[in-house]
Amino acid sequence: MKRQLAALDIFTMVSEMQELEGCFVDKIYQLSRDELLLRLRNPATKKKEQMYIKNGQLLCLTDKQLSTPLKPTTFAMTLRKYLANARVTSIRQQHFDRIIRIQCTKNQTFSLIIELFSNGNIILTNEENKIILPFIREEWAHRTIRSREEYIPPPSQRNPFEITQDDFKDIMNESKSDIVRTLALSVNLSGSYAEEVCARANITKNMKPADLKENNILRIYEEMKKLLDMIHEGKTNPVKVINNNEPVTILPFEFQSYSDVSYEPVDMMVRGFDGFITQTAHIKQESKSQKQMEKLYRQLDQQQQAIKDLEQKMIQKKKHAEMLYLHFQQIDDLLKEIQHRLNDKDKKDLTAFLSDHPFVDSYDLSTQSIQVILPDLEGKTEKIPLDMRKSIAENAEKAYDDSKKSKQKKEGAKKAITYTEKSITELQQKIEKDQESKQIKKQMQRHFWFEKYRWFISSNGNLVIGGKDAKTNDQIVKKHLETRDRYAHADIHGAPSCIIKQISHNNRPIDITEEAVIEGCRFAAIYSKAWKQFTETQAYWVLPEQVSKTPQSGEFVPRGAFIIRGQRNYCKCKMVMAIGRIIIDDTEKIIGGPVNAIKKHCEQYVILEPDTVNKKQVAKELSKLFDVPVESIQKVLPPGDSTIVSTVGFKKEGSMESMR
Repeated sequence: MKRQLAALDIFTMVSEMQELEGCFVDKIYQLSRDELLLRLRNPATKKKEQMYIKNGQLLCLTDKQLSTPLKPTTFAMTLRKYLANARVTSIRQQHFDRIIRIQCTKNQTFSLIIELFSNGNIILTNEENKIILPFIREEWAHRTIRSREEYIPPPSQRNPFEITQDDFKDIMNESKSDIVRTLALSVNLSGSYAEEVCARANITKNMKPADLKENNILRIYEEMKKLLDMIHEGKTNPVKVINNNEPVTILPFEFQSYSDVSYEPVDMMVRGFDGFITQTAHIKQESKSQKQMEKLYRQLDQQQQAIKDLEQKMIQKKKHAEMLYLHFQQIDDLLKEIQHRLNDKDKKDLTAFLSDHPFVDSYDLSTQSIQVILPDLEGKTEKIPLDMRKSIAENAEKAYDDSKKSKQKKEGAKKAITYTEKSITELQQKIEKDQESKQIKKQMQRHFWFEKYRWFISSNGNLVIGGKDAKTNDQIVKKHLETRDRYAHADIHGAPSCIIKQISHNNRPIDITEEAVIEGCRFAAIYSKAWKQFTETQAYWVLPEQVSKTPQSGEFVPRGAFIIRGQRNYCKCKMVMAIGRIIIDDTEKIIGGPVNAIKKHCEQYVILEPDTVNKKQVAKELSKLFDVPVESIQKVLPPGDSTIVSTVGFKKEGSMESMR
């Protein structure tokens, strides 16, 4: 499809889907990584309906036979648990946004929220508007899409149906953009509808609103209102747009702004879009945890069905006993006569008697069982099994006993369901944690050029790099020390050469401030041998031209070392550092460096000082805390034992006495 669904498209489609209210959810399938299929049954028309959703891109009703996976995914199983056999009670557009909320009611009300903007999402919520499970877990400054969080929609968009003429004039007068963009963004019509309004008003779409006369602005408003009224009142004639013999999109009616195209009528927009379904391959094989989840859901379904069967049996057996006493005399006479004839061993006579008796439905002489048909007080008949060898009281007592046993089994089944539901919750939390961990690992896969060295980003945004050994000490000076940079080094043998770059990590020029230079010196000190020996040391910085590899006559400069000529600028550096989680170009990294710089860029971080806790033990603790591989932590730890002084941004903040 050549365009994204607009809020006005969704308004029309939601209006068309009102016919689905009253349908029952039958089956739910996840067809691929981003496709979902809901099968509905309509009790009024006896027809089956299929709702196809491509996450963030498309929603339509379709009659196509789509390939469904043999095994349901965890997401599909969760939707089935809450929505299977639920009645669709409402289909609404969320405010005037590209969001559809499908409300379903069973024992309580649930909502399936379909977001058709950006990367999209499909979210299941309960009647308290708490998220049960999202298709994609996401987090922004103003909302979090995650299980057990309250569902908060994005900020409301302007509703063009509610814009008055005065509002429209104000929007146009305040706009700095051209007309079509103003209509698309400020009025919230979207691109296609904005262009159509311009075409109907006979206004050049690229003109600035400031260049228009008031009567032209009013004409645009009037044409917009006419178009909106047609949509609002349902006066649409949906068409498929054909260009070069290929379908392009579906429109609520023919657009004057489209040229060199032909149109084909369709019954409904929401059904016309099924021509754009391009089903992708099935999702990959699921993990052991997901397979276990499916097994637990199947087990839960069986347990729930067992409870229904036991409840039915409990009621039925109790009713059987009551009906036997209701017809006590007739059944007592029948059983006595049967037992008399059994004692006479005249089977032919007994067979004839049973065949002709009005209460007898069926019998089996080999098992000496009989089934009678008795009416209750309302005249409804019930088939009741009896033992020929027992009295009516004994048969009634057995029915009561069977009812009690069913009740006891039901209580046991309830405990089993509680245990299964607990197992599902625990496993769901594990799967979510595993998925988040995989997402973090995926985000950390991108490798930047400076990661071959020690590095951090100063409070001001300067990239600072340092050598890891003699070889990389040589490399960073020879390859990366430039005229406007600064060179830093701890005043101790066995320290890395460090460069404070006059650029950011993405090569954006940034002036080097005094704060950045001090942080660079602290960085050089942290990763020197001073960490093992002192609580405080000195480091210095110099200009690039003061750094040389050329020795005086008779001197020798070893690999990784440099000669510094001229004045050195010293500063004292305490042995304290921080390690945090930073986002760089949408990529998550673990970063180590001076505390102030890490605080500036990281919401989650820990502070370390030299101590006696083994480096490997610290790495393991931080690996668990940040939920990243141990190797990611080891790369940024200082060269010696330490202790975690405090944590910030985690669920449990504060000091970590266990690490001391």
